[in-house]
Amino acid sequence: MFDFRSDTVTRPTQGMKEAMMNAHVGDDVYGDDPSVNALERYVAHLTGFEDALFVVSGTMGNQLAIMSHTHKGESVLMHKHVHINRYEVGAISLLSSVYPKLVENKVGYLRKEDIIQNFTPDNIHFPKITTVVLENALSDGRVVDISTMKDVMELAHEYGYKIHMDGARLFNAAIALNTDIRTLIGQADSCMFCLSKGLGAPVGSMLCGSKAFIAQARRYRKMLGGGLRQAGYLAAAGHYALEHHIHRLKEDHERAQKITDMLVSFGYEVLTHHRDINMVFFKLKPHQDEQTWIQKAKAFNLILSGSSYGWMRIVTHLDISDEALMHLQMFLASL
Repeated sequence: MFDFRSDTVTRPTQGMKEAMMNAHVGDDVYGDDPSVNALERYVAHLTGFEDALFVVSGTMGNQLAIMSHTHKGESVLMHKHVHINRYEVGAISLLSSVYPKLVENKVGYLRKEDIIQNFTPDNIHFPKITTVVLENALSDGRVVDISTMKDVMELAHEYGYKIHMDGARLFNAAIALNTDIRTLIGQADSCMFCLSKGLGAPVGSMLCGSKAFIAQARRYRKMLGGGLRQAGYLAAAGHYALEHHIHRLKEDHERAQKITDMLVSFGYEVLTHHRDINMVFFKLKPHQDEQTWIQKAKAFNLILSGSSYGWMRIVTHLDISDEALMHLQMFLASL
């Protein structure tokens, strides 16, 4: 079966399995798991931050960042469509007791003018903004250009805000923008990226920041039950992914473009301007029933997900080959 639902469905490659089996492990809560320590050092060097922390998921990494950057009663400025607001169960309100200051605009991400328009002077009647959340790549398949990110970060720092970047698909964004990771991260005070999406590791994300920030996040990670003991087996998979799977992400982007062209040729409405990375968004034809469409796809060895806000999504990843695209084309031709 070819699973197009998400890039979270990847399975470890043989090389990754061997790296996991050969991993040296200890107890990460005591700080003596050599494979976890090696991964955290590698990621800190890769991103240019002082330190890094291995966490079980992107959601945990994002929440640890907000917990570590803020105090109760403060406010976090973000676009309403970011993952932290839409897909993390409202956790910042429960775990950090902070108020999400949500921006809505036509472009779908924060710009310099949004920082200016949402600035509030110090006043006891209003929660004080202390942190800004940015996202790149966006969850709708687009990337934000470096110039826009730079302008937002510079102004946010002028206002004294901390900046957290949710970079769940950070490496996809870097490839799409033809830039390096450090340039993409820019002046962010912290950054999270996932090992378990396009990079193909089975579990885990990385949170990066200063040594003091990571020390605080490590304490909160333990509080949330994130002390994983012999986590080196999982860290080894993530380390392998970073060393072997970054450059091949370009193949996922190219296959996503082929799928876009394929869907257009079969008469489907496709959000072509949202296809910067490995995602394709499209609408079924008026006479097509969503559940019937998904069930029919299974006969062609295809696993497809349902719609969100009226748009279907196809995602390419490590386990999607040219053969998978052939099956998709045969399915579309059969309808």
